[in-house]
Amino acid sequence: MIKNKNSAVLKKSLMDLTSLFHRVIFFGFFTNLLVLAPSWYMLEVYDRVIFSRNLATLLMLTMMVIFIYLIMESLEWVRRGMMLQAANRLDQALSQPIFNAAFTAKLGNAGFAAQRVFADYRSLREMLYSPALLGLIDIPFIVIFLVAIFFIHSSLGYLTLLGLAVQTIIALLNQMRVQPQLQEANQHALAAQSYFSNIQQHAEVARAMGMQAALETRWQDKQQAFLDKQANASEIAGQHAAYSKFLQISLTSLVLGLGCYLVISQTLINGAAMMIVASILAARVLAPFSQLIAQWRSIANGLQAYDRLNELLEQHPTKQAGMALPAPTGELTVENLSYALTENAREPLLRNIQFRLRPGEVLLITGPSASGKTTLSKLLVGLLQPSTGKVRLNGVDIFQWDKAELGPYLGYLPQDIELLDGTITENICRFGTPDHAKLTEVIALLQLQTWIESLPDGLDTHIGHEGYLLSGGRRQLIGLARALYGKPTIVVLDEPNANLDEASEQCLQQAVHMLKSQGTTFIIISHLQGIRHVADSMMVMMKGQVLRYGKPEEVLVSLQQAATPQRKQA
Repeated sequence: MIKNKNSAVLKKSLMDLTSLFHRVIFFGFFTNLLVLAPSWYMLEVYDRVIFSRNLATLLMLTMMVIFIYLIMESLEWVRRGMMLQAANRLDQALSQPIFNAAFTAKLGNAGFAAQRVFADYRSLREMLYSPALLGLIDIPFIVIFLVAIFFIHSSLGYLTLLGLAVQTIIALLNQMRVQPQLQEANQHALAAQSYFSNIQQHAEVARAMGMQAALETRWQDKQQAFLDKQANASEIAGQHAAYSKFLQISLTSLVLGLGCYLVISQTLINGAAMMIVASILAARVLAPFSQLIAQWRSIANGLQAYDRLNELLEQHPTKQAGMALPAPTGELTVENLSYALTENAREPLLRNIQFRLRPGEVLLITGPSASGKTTLSKLLVGLLQPSTGKVRLNGVDIFQWDKAELGPYLGYLPQDIELLDGTITENICRFGTPDHAKLTEVIALLQLQTWIESLPDGLDTHIGHEGYLLSGGRRQLIGLARALYGKPTIVVLDEPNANLDEASEQCLQQAVHMLKSQGTTFIIISHLQGIRHVADSMMVMMKGQVLRYGKPEEVLVSLQQAATPQRKQA
């Protein structure tokens, strides 16, 4: 049973950070309160020092205000540290679910841009300790400065409030105009990245056949669309940042001018000193908004990343951990198995496949191209979920079986081999802790000792991305060794001899024969004649259906009998 535990995992992970952000807000109250220190210092200097000319008072006031600055910056440093700690906590909570969701999404869709997921994850994490978020948190504290300005004079307070209203409108317009541009830019960037990734996978073919220039032109079209939208977003954000900065500077001067008028009118308490204090406080009122607008992109990217990550986690839930199952014996049952790419597909790729294998039996599957053999192999190892029917291993649905638990008992060689960047040992041992006895055994089984000993680094030789440093035949043998490592109870091999020479094919046949005698169940998709003599049953597929199934000799006789009238007619 699959339970969507991921549907709320992102929200829950962020909610778990509320205690940290409560502390950020708590310390923010004091840091914003201490911002009034320069105004207080100015008042005291004007009120006490200028008229009294007492240098001792000036020294004490200066020492006090410097001490306040030290406390304020220390608290600010603590706040930034808490926000970074929040980002690290989020990383601990989400790294595994996001990796698993991206892994599952890529498994179901080869064109899925997994790199976009981790870019979104980075954007969300960076938003948590960005200056923009700190500015957003500090917006409520502008009430402190507004109240202080109103205490100085109501006219100054109303003027500052008007500037704040205009600043708020600028911030909202910035969000409304920039957000759509950034969304489109991100979509074009994703398309460009996905297209380049697809080109990169087929770089040799593109280069050899002179396709590079045409492909580059197509990629540049997608990249240019991204750059245009990003430039538009940056231009709009720059305009609003300029408006915000202009307003902040203008308001400071307007408050100063109005304060000067009030001083001349003799309606401002404490005279010129309060005029300057009001000007400083007015600038502080607009500072969080200016910071937010200037850094808006990090907030916008973080919010978009949150939406995409939340959707990904909901679409690819984590399987609920169930009761541990006993080790499989290799008994495989396929019941009315059908598979279609979509629910509304006209023709399913597979229809009504059914057979049963006992432990130690070998099934040979053959048939023309596009008959569904590779799709069937993926269903047999639980990579795809059947549209109808079941694949059962020891009576348990193999798709629902925890792959981490089942993995050691299952061997699989896909048609594309799919080696990973690492050493020969790491690939054969499936990137787990090497069992040297099992490693030595599988190397001897496939007679790889001589070749491995000829390598400068032996088993520690790095094979590169997808094993590009190896020949096709060597990649095939490493893939076979990985599939047979640890004597799994069931092994599915898709075209295991596609790149093998005659000697290697003999080794493969001997390995299958030996492991069969020890109870390993094999499903082999191949036209290899030698395997037919080891196979207990043979299946011929055509257009997603079973054309013939039975003992190899009976299946071949049946096919020959069916072909005889057609040859005579021809």
